[in-house]
Amino acid sequence: MKQALVALAVPLLLTASLYASTSPDTADAFAGDVRLHLTHVDAGKQMSRRELIRRAMQRSKARAAALSVARSGSGRVPGKSAQQGEQHQQPGVPVRPSGDLEYLIDLAIGTPPQPVSALLDTGSDLIWTQCAPCASCLAQPDPLFAPAASSSYVPMRCSGQLCNDILHHSCQRPDTCTYRYNYGDGTTTLGVYATERFTFASSSGEKLSVPLGFGCGTMNVGSLNNGSGIVGFGRDPLSLVSQLSIRRFSYCLTPYTSTRKSTLMFGSLSDGVFEGDDAATGQVQTTRLLQSRQNPTFYYVPFTGVTVGTRRLRIPLSAFALRPDGSGGVIVDSGTALTLFPAAVLTEVLRAFRAQLRLPFTSSSSPDDGVCFATPMAAGGRRASAATVVSVPRMAFHFQGADLELPRRNYVLDDPRRGSLCILLADSGDSGATIGNFVQQDMRVLYDLEAETLSFAPAQC
Repeated sequence: MKQALVALAVPLLLTASLYASTSPDTADAFAGDVRLHLTHVDAGKQMSRRELIRRAMQRSKARAAALSVARSGSGRVPGKSAQQGEQHQQPGVPVRPSGDLEYLIDLAIGTPPQPVSALLDTGSDLIWTQCAPCASCLAQPDPLFAPAASSSYVPMRCSGQLCNDILHHSCQRPDTCTYRYNYGDGTTTLGVYATERFTFASSSGEKLSVPLGFGCGTMNVGSLNNGSGIVGFGRDPLSLVSQLSIRRFSYCLTPYTSTRKSTLMFGSLSDGVFEGDDAATGQVQTTRLLQSRQNPTFYYVPFTGVTVGTRRLRIPLSAFALRPDGSGGVIVDSGTALTLFPAAVLTEVLRAFRAQLRLPFTSSSSPDDGVCFATPMAAGGRRASAATVVSVPRMAFHFQGADLELPRRNYVLDDPRRGSLCILLADSGDSGATIGNFVQQDMRVLYDLEAETLSFAPAQC
């Protein structure tokens, strides 16, 4: 949401001052690059490609609704006073999207380490897990994190910088920061904001141990989709990216049916990220990253259009523009499976496919199949065999300074036995668009937060 590198080349030197009232400061201490494995939430479930994609479509609908709330600001809720815990209005404060996310990071929290599988989310910031004793907790695969069993757990004081960076926080307990964090799908976590040691196991076998601010949730509602917490990778101060002052991060996502592990790398990351392991198999393309003052956590890109077949569609640039009020715009998101377009854009894209395929829309497909076309019948009225593949027009996404040519498998779902062919796009439900993880599969994607660029190239992840 990846190359030959030396992981953890220099040990991290951590200061005890982290556990004081200020935010964790590891910018100077963070050295070397880290490479982690990512696990898809449906990994190991022995499902067909069609079943895996249908489940991802269902999650995408939830994510689309959550993103719509977060982008529009319709889910804005009152904040709290850090010192007195009293409600006060904070104009322009949005909720974060969440929705059912897609990829898990295995990590450990505390001393001694307690294992946690957390969902990766490039669309939010808070790092949190569920904690014992828990007044209201969600189903999760791991035991609840037990702060009482960790010698490095320290509740953050109300004067802590990260405490004040939480949109809704209070100090109802003496000098202890408590928080409430809301997601657009209705998921909410409440608890104590604390500092704790997080351990990440690099795919090289080495371990990275760093102190981080995190939410220790004891009242949680909503969904964690087979995770035990969320690791925010957005741009705001609470995220892993911000707390560790990560200059670059990169991921390479494998297809859902692959037995190969997806990978995530972060650190300083040289330009060699496109070489070595998961080496690029095609040209590296680069576009700019944009920011919104209203929605600062998202990774926006200057999207300029879509080509279907040989025709660049006549869609005005205004359809993809990031507006001053924070609406519109196009984000790149690891937590959404399908690519989401505003209704008017989606209509134009599907119209182009229908004109070039010369096939009718299916009348009996499930809503979870996306937008599907009826494929030709075999002789005698029988459906075509599983080996039959209908020729589909190419699709390309255009950005300022870059073009993303999509492999057929990254936007088409064939089901010859059912006589259908589905285009893996969906309605965003608002004026914004989202580049989902499905079109990013077998693609090395690099976020350069110093240069404010996004680079990508095809790769065998």
